[in-house]
Amino acid sequence: MIKDSVTLCVCGVSPRVPWSEEYNECLSAPCQNSATCRDLINAYECACTPQYEGRHCEIYRDPCLKAHCQNGGHCESVGFNATCVCPPGYLGEDCEVDINECESNPCHHGGTCIDQSNAYTCHCPPGWVGASCEIHLQWKTTHPEDTLTNMPRHSLYIIIGALCVAFILMLIILIVGICRISRIEYQGSSRHAYQEFYNCRSIDSEFSNAIASIRHARFGKKSRPAMYDAAPITYEDYSPDDKPLVTLIKTKDL
Repeated sequence: MIKDSVTLCVCGVSPRVPWSEEYNECLSAPCQNSATCRDLINAYECACTPQYEGRHCEIYRDPCLKAHCQNGGHCESVGFNATCVCPPGYLGEDCEVDINECESNPCHHGGTCIDQSNAYTCHCPPGWVGASCEIHLQWKTTHPEDTLTNMPRHSLYIIIGALCVAFILMLIILIVGICRISRIEYQGSSRHAYQEFYNCRSIDSEFSNAIASIRHARFGKKSRPAMYDAAPITYEDYSPDDKPLVTLIKTKDL
């Protein structure tokens, strides 16, 4: 008996009529991952399951690789198939259909519905508010100019009284401010005028005493220098260039 990698030959009694048998390559189980092996002439073939591919079905094929989920949907493998799990507000094989939330007419009392992603918005008519225009404003009318006339009377009185009080307070503050400013200006001008008058009187008194001493020394008899009792004089000098306005005059005997 002669055996090789391809065929198995079994020789009969007569060497002139040999008998040979084909070798089954599937006996070595070359196919992987539950694939089915099919024997061929001097070859074999693997029939892979849907999730695998390759000559020996050794390559895993993720079904989600060929999925095209839209609008934020994600793919999940279910058996050998891929399924798109859609977010709220969408449906379809690839989550391509946007659910119209306005189909159920959620807006009441004539409100206009505007569809959005997994939501809706109601534009309510005058006098109605709320997510679905379900709240009625009792005192609000379609005419803005009628709002004050339809308000409760006590509320109107409160508003008018508050405005009057605010006006009176502002008027009092304005009058007090004007009076304080006028008083400050008057006090400043009076103090300055009094200081100027006092300075002039002090200077005039010094000059008068000095001239009287000179006349007495020149035309009168010789005598001792005149001495006078005087109170100390204080004054402010407003002369330019820091020059003294009054020069001290000393009496001399002539």
